This record gives sequence, structure tokens and C-alpha cells, in this order.
Amino acid sequence: MADVASELDRQQVFAVTEEEKAAIEAGDIRRYLALLSDDAVFMPQNVHSKTGDELRRWLADFLERFTIKYHDFAHTETIIRGDLAYHAYTCSWTAVPKSGGQPTLMYFKGLHVLRKQPGGAWRIFRSIWNTDPAPGQS
Repeated sequence: MADVASELDRQQVFAVTEEEKAAIEAGDIRRYLALLSDDAVFMPQNVHSKTGDELRRWLADFLERFTIKYHDFAHTETIIRGDLAYHAYTCSWTAVPKSGGQPTLMYFKGLHVLRKQPGGAWRIFRSIWNTDPAPGQS
């Protein structure tokens, strides 16, 4: 089946991802939560899925404890069908504990499922990711 997404939808999906990165780097939880659908589900590596108030507290706690700086970010695949979009990516970031301590460079791959809202805005509906080894390591 051909990808029937309009270029405008594709750009809007990319814009949500760019805004997510900016909100995380700014440590701005309100800005970040505005990108999520009301029924968002996050599926982080090695912990239970997060939804609702638990998800929002979990994200706020992370942004309170770490300063994040993205390095590389690549959109690897985007498929849009109707009001759902699948967006896969790879990235790396450095996480610096706000309480002090050593920065940690991490590599990720993940995907978002975004859903178009009644007003036309795209919001993150599902998010799943896991860490990768550093390039050159297996």
C-alpha cells in the first residue's frame, strides 16, 4: 500500500518530534506534555508502561533530575495512514544529573505513533524506545 500522507502531514509529524526534542532540552515539562494525546502510553525499556498521571509524573521527575543535550537525531521512517502516523528515529544524547555527577552519553532507537486530533494537530499517542550500544560496539 502506498504512503498516502500529504507533505503537510509529514512536516507536522516531524515538527512534533522537533518540538519534543526542544522541550526536553529546555527541561520544560508543560511544553512536553502539550505534545501528548490525553491517552498517551509510553513503553520505556526495562520498566512497566506509563499512562495518565503516572506518565506525567514520571516525565516530570526525569526532567527535574537531568539536563539533556541531543547530538544526533535521524528520522528513519515515517508512514501516515489517515489519522495515525508511525515515526521511527535514532538519536543520541548526553544526560547530565542536575544533582552532580558524570554526564552519560546514550544512543537510542525508537518510534512514536502519533494521532491527529479533531482540530488537526498531531499528538504523540504511543512512544517506545530502547538503548543501543555506542557505534562500533556490539
